[in-house]
Amino acid sequence: MSLFLDRSRKPGHMLEWKVGVFTVGAGMALVGIYLEQRWLTGAAIVVLVAGALLRFRLGTDSEHAEAPGPTDSEGDSES
Repeated sequence: MSLFLDRSRKPGHMLEWKVGVFTVGAGMALVGIYLEQRWLTGAAIVVLVAGALLRFRLGTDSEHAEAPGPTDSEGDSES
């Protein structure tokens, strides 16, 4: 484990889905707490767990395979 962040890593292709699921789940939880509806709060927990499981989803998409990016030496040479 490194002490410093690896800034060369790209965000996953499911990032938008994770943020969306978290937003919906958090909103459901807040409304459930406000209205004191246990079923809505429980459903929000299920949605939040489903969002967390997106990180560990099975299989990889070949169309989202990481394309090789430019190396440090490309574009930096002054010829």
